[in-house]
Amino acid sequence: MADFNFHAKRPLALRLWHWLNAAVIVALLATVLLRDELVGVREHRAMIQQKLASLGVTVTLDQAKAVARLYLEQLWDWHVDLGLALAGLLLVRLVIAFTAPTGLLAELRRAASAAKLEPSARRFALVKASHVAFFAVLTLIVGTGLVLAYSKSLGIPDPVRHEVGEVHESLMYAILAFIAAHVVGVIRAEKTSEPGLVSEMIHGGEGRGPGTT
Repeated sequence: MADFNFHAKRPLALRLWHWLNAAVIVALLATVLLRDELVGVREHRAMIQQKLASLGVTVTLDQAKAVARLYLEQLWDWHVDLGLALAGLLLVRLVIAFTAPTGLLAELRRAASAAKLEPSARRFALVKASHVAFFAVLTLIVGTGLVLAYSKSLGIPDPVRHEVGEVHESLMYAILAFIAAHVVGVIRAEKTSEPGLVSEMIHGGEGRGPGTT
């Protein structure tokens, strides 16, 4: 009987990818949250004017508005740079998933073929399918982000850019939902059937299961 648990020896490259990918996604979400805090330029320009006045610097409302816009532009630049980093990480992961003998898709097919006979295979296949869905959504959010970042160079009309932006922002909520489900699932597994998963993703593990590259 095949062993369908989630314990595996995690190569250093995979562990670095996992935590770097997590850090980039968190940083991207942080730029979105900060942008939402500053998006009301009109509301913030008075605050900026008052703050500068308390420091002995006098500016007009228009000058304060320009300062607020500078912050927004800086956040956008950071968001684009982080998005490009995420695109590179995603490309590497997709190549491995499609080509490695123990890659994500290979493991999903193996588990799916045994799912009718083994309950553990059904759970394993379900989790791997959720990972495939995550990478599909991540591909869409990266793709729409690249369109937004280079819309002027590509000559994309503003109405189309607006629609792409709406899709891009909507996909963010799917990513947040997956992150929440992933964290809850790992914590639950740690406390019940499969303790040591987090340690394996940090230290490497000993390879008690099939593993996924």
